Amino acid sequence: MKNKYQVVPRAALNKKPPKAEISEADFRRRLKNIAEWRKQRLAELRAKNPR
Repeated sequence: MKNKYQVVPRAALNKKPPKAEISEADFRRRLKNIAEWRKQRLAELRAKNPR
């Protein structure tokens, strides 16, 4: 186990995990779901805290 003062090589920090293969349709559907969730969440927050 490394102690907290050991230097971590920069190359180890820059490695990215492999991207998941998803279809264009799945990507669009997820984007739409996220947009709808954000819109709903904002509406709830505004209803809870009107100015």
